[in-house]
Amino acid sequence: PDDIWLTIADEVDGSYLEQPIAYAVFERRVRALAAALQARFSVGERALIMLDNGEHYAICMLACFYSGVIAVPIFTPESTRHQHLARLNGVASDANASCVLTSRKLVETIAASGTSFGRLQAIEVDAIDPALSDAWQPFETADEDVAFLQYTSGSTSTPKGVIVTHACLMANEHAMSIAFGVGPDSRYVTWAPLYHDMGLIGGLLLPLYCGIPVVLTSP
Repeated sequence: PDDIWLTIADEVDGSYLEQPIAYAVFERRVRALAAALQARFSVGERALIMLDNGEHYAICMLACFYSGVIAVPIFTPESTRHQHLARLNGVASDANASCVLTSRKLVETIAASGTSFGRLQAIEVDAIDPALSDAWQPFETADEDVAFLQYTSGSTSTPKGVIVTHACLMANEHAMSIAFGVGPDSRYVTWAPLYHDMGLIGGLLLPLYCGIPVVLTSP
């Protein structure tokens, strides 16, 4: 529990900083958000994850797994211009999303846009109290359950989604761990965006699957 799994590397006010997060600390924060989701939504409802690279994105993905809510990783809007928000509206509608997991800063930006996406129930994940972790009700997924919906960016056409089950995800992680020769002493670093399948499945979830530390930084 005290081993460091995730390290957030970033530059703040011109200074390089690292924020190490141990498994136990991370898991408590996951359970807290999962409890908040369980209190609001039913198993199988869809939650958009709209955040920049960081620990909150990782927490959101695992909290969805812990609660049975289906994660829908999406990109943050480049701006509040119509064409950028239209892609988010398209994903929200196609996925039949019930909420968006995001930050307080992004909630204010999207709410001011006046779009249907901005009227989704928003959960500010950076404001969740870790003490909520005790309210989490254990949830077990089945192989055929949907883990998340992976959408294209929609930069060249309407965003298109793919259903990823837990069995499919585990098969991919197993195959990559063998192909990459991941061992107990391996170390991982990634800056790929977490809304992208490479950044999410290969950059974030593979180290977790293999039980090795990962350093996460911005694209």
